[in-house]
Amino acid sequence: MKFCYGRFSLLILPLLLASSMVSASCFNLEWKRGKPYDYYDNETRVATQGRGKSLLYFVEHYHFTPEVRSLQKGTTTALPGDILFVLNSIPNHPGGLDAYSRYEKRYNNSPTLQNSRNYKKPQFKADCFFERADRVFPGRAETLMVWGIHEFRNNRLDRARSLLQRTIELKPEYIEAHYNLGLVLVDLKLPDIARKHANIAYEAGYPLPGLLNKLDELEKE
Repeated sequence: MKFCYGRFSLLILPLLLASSMVSASCFNLEWKRGKPYDYYDNETRVATQGRGKSLLYFVEHYHFTPEVRSLQKGTTTALPGDILFVLNSIPNHPGGLDAYSRYEKRYNNSPTLQNSRNYKKPQFKADCFFERADRVFPGRAETLMVWGIHEFRNNRLDRARSLLQRTIELKPEYIEAHYNLGLVLVDLKLPDIARKHANIAYEAGYPLPGLLNKLDELEKE
């Protein structure tokens, strides 16, 4: 099944982190290019780097290859090293956030990965990277969406529901958010509300049948 800055100064960050409920470790990592870059900003996407390429191109071409994205292997170092490079360049990179979330869960549940030199134990909680992305570049519906999927992946259903609802408040037409919120609501045994979000997603042409199938199964119980 597919689930589917404001720029804070370094002096302000410790005050913000004191009230954070997640590990603050990732906030202490240095930015690879001296500052964080916003995935959705033109500065990250225009060809201002060497050879007429953008920062996003270089980060993805050398560190977020298909093998890294699918968690098969690292490109420049053992996983999750390349994912960390992505997130320490572009903290709200949605694919990077989702990949780190998937890697953390897979590693923690796989003795094979734990005993392989090609995979390293995650030093930082995925929760922290989502918190950091939303702090550094707040108000991005896409960040909240992948954060909601992360919470759903870890069976924190109420938290997932809240994040996906916030996503839709920011971007009502975000069809993938409606789909994933529907999945969460099915697991919360709220089929009537889930059906409303399913209808929005499917009427807009969402292709995956998983939500519809889960709704049908729930309503048969």
